[in-house]
Amino acid sequence: LFDPSTAVDGADQPVRGQTADPAVTSEVGTLEAVVVHTPGAEIESMTPRAAKDLLYNEIIPLSAVADEHRLLKSFLSQNSNVFEVTDLVGRACADEAVRRRLVERVVAVGCEAVPALRERVRDRLLECDPVEQAHRIVRGVAAEPTTLSAVLSGRDYDLPPLPNMYFTRDSAAVIRDAVVIGAMAYPVRTIEALLMQTALTVLSVDRDLLLDGSRSVTDGAVPGVTMEGGDLLVLRRDLLVVGVSERTTAAAIDLLAARVSTRFGEPVTIVAVILPKKRYAIHLDMLFTLVDRASALIYEPLFVGAGRLAAYRIDIVPGRTPRITRNEGLLEALSELGHTLELIRCGGSDPVAAQREQWLSAANVVAVSPGKVIGFDCNRATMEEFTRFGYEVRDIRTFVDGDDSLDRYHRVLVAMPGTNLARGGGGPRCMTMPVRRAALPA
Repeated sequence: LFDPSTAVDGADQPVRGQTADPAVTSEVGTLEAVVVHTPGAEIESMTPRAAKDLLYNEIIPLSAVADEHRLLKSFLSQNSNVFEVTDLVGRACADEAVRRRLVERVVAVGCEAVPALRERVRDRLLECDPVEQAHRIVRGVAAEPTTLSAVLSGRDYDLPPLPNMYFTRDSAAVIRDAVVIGAMAYPVRTIEALLMQTALTVLSVDRDLLLDGSRSVTDGAVPGVTMEGGDLLVLRRDLLVVGVSERTTAAAIDLLAARVSTRFGEPVTIVAVILPKKRYAIHLDMLFTLVDRASALIYEPLFVGAGRLAAYRIDIVPGRTPRITRNEGLLEALSELGHTLELIRCGGSDPVAAQREQWLSAANVVAVSPGKVIGFDCNRATMEEFTRFGYEVRDIRTFVDGDDSLDRYHRVLVAMPGTNLARGGGGPRCMTMPVRRAALPA
């Protein structure tokens, strides 16, 4: 993960225009600006043969995921500024230097296996206007076999599509006023980080990224360092929780600790949770999300009892070596730090429902303000558990249609259709990358 000051030729300088300077000091402060990606043709570029390589369990229909995502975006738009990744990339690429720099980086990564394709893919991208270029990168560049060996290769795309792009949280995160660009664990997702890094130059006049994982691949990787936003939660200004997972390494957290110490110049604590290297636990936010100032939705077997995951507390004081101590679990570590949580169980008390609904991203919810969260309506046992804690459960359509308002509720779970979106491997938190949240009152 490279220091952004190594940028060359001014290619990563921000493009001035509509801005949303980053500011995130909690997981639940009122959402003011968020980045999303509406699923498009890239979803239907995926075949059963390619699904595993693209990190999917199965193929999913575009019509279904587009309808579900449309409701999410419409709801978010009523309550915050919503930005599309491809729109932002198109705006950034109005600057020809930015446009050519992005294309060179995309081609270097996407055509790495077949370098002979680079010039042709580069030309096909540059022939588009900036907005169409962004969409073409996401949906992929179809193969144009010009030799018999190319025909027999069975390759469908000269530049592979990005069907995971709608999980915008994975490729970026904001901590206070600083941006982290993901160092993606799988090469098939690296281009997402390149697009997000370009997109965020439009929203912030501050180019001083805390970490820039997009450089780790294109400009020389730091060994052992990968980090994705789904593993990074901001509990307070001075408290982060990070998952050590198959997608985020301990080396990346060490680097984050060093950068946080330098950037913020005041004490910060990171609690690192050691996740199992299992498909259901790809990110911490598939198991644990915040729903209110002192309330969390959890997959209980991994946080309570004998099977709870180990956690390490990293106390960072500028100018000193970080102090690392082991805790029995995340909840114990947070309690020591004065952050005791009310616990809402994914799937409720039924262990079978808990397993099934966790797989359908029941624990992956996102707060739009304290105690007002979005979750999938297919997870019935989890919705019932929310009602036990005083939450009203309301269909997202009633808000989108203008028949209801968040202001009417103290605590509410906004239930959205998401069965097909969940088949892609994530939930509402995965699909939203907050840029700004209002600070919580002291």
